[in-house]
Amino acid sequence: LHGRPLSAQITVAAGIPIVYLLFVGIRPGTGSFGGYLALIIAFGLLGTWAQSGTNFPILTNIVPASCRSRVLAWEHGIENAIASGIGPSVVAALAEGVFHYNFGQEQKDGIDIPSAVALGRAMSVVLCIPFLVCFAVYSMMHYTYPRDMRKVEGHVLMKDEPSLLDDA
Repeated sequence: LHGRPLSAQITVAAGIPIVYLLFVGIRPGTGSFGGYLALIIAFGLLGTWAQSGTNFPILTNIVPASCRSRVLAWEHGIENAIASGIGPSVVAALAEGVFHYNFGQEQKDGIDIPSAVALGRAMSVVLCIPFLVCFAVYSMMHYTYPRDMRKVEGHVLMKDEPSLLDDA
């Protein structure tokens, strides 16, 4: 019962330094294609397991079959709507207001390293802080998920149906 939360903790813990390195660790104008490629591949392999490896399987175990597809659709929709609807606005506000991004002020050669740094910092804040919150939430799941499964198991035993703990 601790494998799913641990999987999420591992993927989030692996994703945070990769995202930080991607947007802040490599100074704009100094990175190489290979360096960025390695970080993007590392993030794709290590930092993306939470939804498919934790969220969906846990919800599948604790949500009754009669409303499972609706709950999974809401989880997927809300998570992605927040990411795509709020994220870009917060990145823009942080980049301009806090990190001094200057939109349209690039040099004649089209390069604006200070604005690239500002945008990278804003991206890292908008990604790393929610990742830290996710890590804390997934840490609490070591306590809540077993409890939820016991509740589900008690409900299943009352109905004399096959146990869900056998699949967990």
